[in-house]
Amino acid sequence: MFSVVIPLYNKEAFISTTIRSVLDQSFQDFELLVIDDGSTDDSHKIVQEFNDSRIRLKSIKNSGVSVARNFGVEKSKYDWIAFLDADDYWTSGFLETLWSAIQDHPDNKLFATGRSRIFKSDSERYQHEFLPPDGDVAVLNYFQTISKYLPLINSSNVVVDKGHYLAEGGFNAGMKRHEDHDLWIRLAKHEPVVFINKDLSRYRKTETGTGSGEIFRAGDFINYIQTIKKVKNQLSEEEQLNFKKYYDRFSLISYIQNCAVYTGKENNSVYEELSGLLEGAALKRLKWIHRIPIKKLYPVYKKLKKGK
Repeated sequence: MFSVVIPLYNKEAFISTTIRSVLDQSFQDFELLVIDDGSTDDSHKIVQEFNDSRIRLKSIKNSGVSVARNFGVEKSKYDWIAFLDADDYWTSGFLETLWSAIQDHPDNKLFATGRSRIFKSDSERYQHEFLPPDGDVAVLNYFQTISKYLPLINSSNVVVDKGHYLAEGGFNAGMKRHEDHDLWIRLAKHEPVVFINKDLSRYRKTETGTGSGEIFRAGDFINYIQTIKKVKNQLSEEEQLNFKKYYDRFSLISYIQNCAVYTGKENNSVYEELSGLLEGAALKRLKWIHRIPIKKLYPVYKKLKKGK
């Protein structure tokens, strides 16, 4: 059985569709925990209108999505945790497909399905060369994937063993951005991802949602770098090489995107933390970026995004 955890904050336009997608699952053995993180719109009221004993609506003071998710897991009853964001939704076979994969892979602890990003009227399927053929299942290495592509996991297509989640400390409660990536690398450092390449999860890209245009706070950046440092030392040599490709690219792009809004003290703290992570050509680039005027960084950013 599954415990489905939805963190909720001011999603009155979407939460009904999200909940309905859970209630309409072909696999019906689940509980649904909706954690209202201090919403100020009608989100809470909309959830209350559903008449289903499996829905457990909990309210907490506004503390951020990481705290809300951790609270949901803390209150959950079952061994398998499925996360779903309050503006995303599943197709009807999501839980049934995951349950079948869990039965076929009883020793694994981390599962994910295919997904599509929805923006207005456009839809984009998650796909790349490392994935199995459409409809198939494969056991994949998370770090190989992120060496070139977006992660196998997001916060609406993943199911994780509760014990494994708790052993890795759950979401970092102090982080507002990249709290999901911070958790995924911890969960995957000793566990492969059983990936079912079926398009079963829908991720909404909203204009007001978290996106690349939002500030990556210095504290969040530093926390994530520190997690990267801890995780990389626990990986195999091949995984370390793949992971390095990811964090070299990610670190430099994120630093260019956000350094202009940091205070001098924050900028120096992030730079110092990155200097302890990066090596070789990436470290040389960081030192160069740190010295040049902000207005000259955009061409560098474009090259990094293209993988040059």
